[in-house]
Amino acid sequence: MQPFPLDEARKLARAIAARRPRVHALTNPVAQAVSANALAALGAEPSMSAHPRDIRALARGADAILVNLGMLEPARETAIEALLDEGAALLTPVVLDPVMADRVPFRRELAERFAVFPRIIVKGNVAEMAALRGVFPVRTTLVTTGETDRVEGATPFEISGGHPFMARFSGSGCLAGAVIAAFAAVEPEGPSAAGAALTALRHAAAEAGTAARGPGTFVPLLLDALARFSEG
Repeated sequence: MQPFPLDEARKLARAIAARRPRVHALTNPVAQAVSANALAALGAEPSMSAHPRDIRALARGADAILVNLGMLEPARETAIEALLDEGAALLTPVVLDPVMADRVPFRRELAERFAVFPRIIVKGNVAEMAALRGVFPVRTTLVTTGETDRVEGATPFEISGGHPFMARFSGSGCLAGAVIAAFAAVEPEGPSAAGAALTALRHAAAEAGTAARGPGTFVPLLLDALARFSEG
């Protein structure tokens, strides 16, 4: 596997800032604020409603959609069911974060149903992705996060770097899903979108970590670094 070109990641970040795509995030409540702020820092427009009556209209008008299965409450489950009803007709890129699909059978079953979407990126940790291995069509972009992030697809990538503070604040993995969705909104090739997003996030984390005194100071510095990423 090869790293994703930094210059290409910056080019796509500039496209986000120029186009201001709307990313609709059905994500867990702990991660909503930091995910929305990361999207805004990149120049995307976040929308976060999980109301079941909102989701069809918001999804159809979005440039990308994030679905995070963490802390799944009934209202968000109903909204996800409504989104799934769109099926193959929904051509918007969808990023699925199958949180704890390896531990909770219901979440694994729900995650498997996302195989119907034609533009799907699945991002999870090693255990989550192992639980879903073989479920999705070969066209699916699969992203396994960890000490090194691995992007599987027509062009595979391996992304390293970052900073240890990324693992020391709640919602960091969810934030990564949101960033991938922002890049998917401007880059139609799933592996390139995911590779660029994770390259941008790890580069921003490394920059933020040089000045941070701990996780509490790291998060706002990370947002600042994401906002500056396209300027490099």
